[in-house]
Amino acid sequence: MRQSVKALWGVLAWVGLVACGVPVAEEESARAVTEEGSEAGALSMEKSHRSPPPTEPEWVRTISGTGEHETFAVAHDPQGDVLVLVSDIGGPIDFGSGPMSAPSPDERFAGLAKYSPSGELLWAHLILAEPTAEAPFAATFGVTMAIDPKGNIVLSMAVFGRLVLGAIDVPSGEYLVKLDPDGDGIWARRLPTRATDVAIDGDGHIGITGYLQGAPGATFDFGNGPITAAKQFAFVARYSSRGKLDWVFVDDEVIFTESLATDEHGNFYFGGMRFPEIQSGIGTPYLRKVTCKGQGSWSRLLEGSMGSIVGIAAHHDRVVAVGPFTGSFLFAERTLVSASSELPAGFLLNFSQGGRERWAQQLDGPLFAVGLDHEGGVYVAGEIGASGPDPWLLTARYFKESGNRDWVLSFRDRFLFARDLSVTPRGDLAITGPSIYVLQFKR
Repeated sequence: MRQSVKALWGVLAWVGLVACGVPVAEEESARAVTEEGSEAGALSMEKSHRSPPPTEPEWVRTISGTGEHETFAVAHDPQGDVLVLVSDIGGPIDFGSGPMSAPSPDERFAGLAKYSPSGELLWAHLILAEPTAEAPFAATFGVTMAIDPKGNIVLSMAVFGRLVLGAIDVPSGEYLVKLDPDGDGIWARRLPTRATDVAIDGDGHIGITGYLQGAPGATFDFGNGPITAAKQFAFVARYSSRGKLDWVFVDDEVIFTESLATDEHGNFYFGGMRFPEIQSGIGTPYLRKVTCKGQGSWSRLLEGSMGSIVGIAAHHDRVVAVGPFTGSFLFAERTLVSASSELPAGFLLNFSQGGRERWAQQLDGPLFAVGLDHEGGVYVAGEIGASGPDPWLLTARYFKESGNRDWVLSFRDRFLFARDLSVTPRGDLAITGPSIYVLQFKR
């Protein structure tokens, strides 16, 4: 998930159009700025997909606890159920059926809950580790979550101690973990470094991104032999639905990766912030495409600004990206400029899947999450700009083709800023934030 910038500021080879992406001609003209059709045509098409603006969430669930805890991710499964991942839990926590806690009061752990489309709690599990001689203070930390086409749950997790969960029995380490739709363990794959985000394509292939953490010259083995890293380069790795490694792509840039998405062709897009040599402070927002064959494609650096790309979504020849920024950058012949060098603004960028810059929108406050429905809508969530000492929630819907705004909602004095969102193909929207809450808006 994309928590680092939020904490600081609240963060192709042509192988056939159907098989793997877009034609070379489009890839080579990634910086061209063109639009198909007229503005009038775009607006007429938008009217048929206009989403009735919501006024209030269909339901709200507050996850309460007596100790520290933090939501990291929210996602819909194919049936429209809403799953939420909570991590760094330091005491009893209540997902809606009563307090749940670890055997030891000092243990920190992750929790997972599933709610029905109407908000009923279906189940809730604590993901607990057992202490060992090497790790007498057991802990589990959930980093990010994705749902596959069958409703299985895939997590990036850090384990300290021994994790026993269904068919899973593993010692301390960084893992890619797969659970069934009821939250029971299926398999776990040891990772040589942390996966900061996970995305799953329509065929069930699992993509992870992160960066090669370690001293220069350290080696990393994802399953196909050691990789030597001269610097903290970004990577994308793809696994089969059974956890078998397909390929690893290593970028030649130092990137703190915070987001990953996949399109209908199985290509991946990762984002974060780029640094010249080492990760230090706040870098420059960066986005890159990796094809379904594991080859690097186009990239975009928002030169002149500082910030990060912390949310990405892709569907139907569009890639959208959001994040916080200060400074200025040029996109689609428009210059975006933050009003303050200290308080970040938010950006929403729209590309074709070939890398063409389509349109950009700027908001007063930073954006932290983005999603696409299949009705022509782009959904964003973040915080209200200049909202005083508390960063309150803001969410909005834009039209994918023109970038015009459909509706916007703010929740001053009610809900803190968004950490993550999920949107179904028909436009049901779920949002979670650090309070902790889960909101569901029905289309």
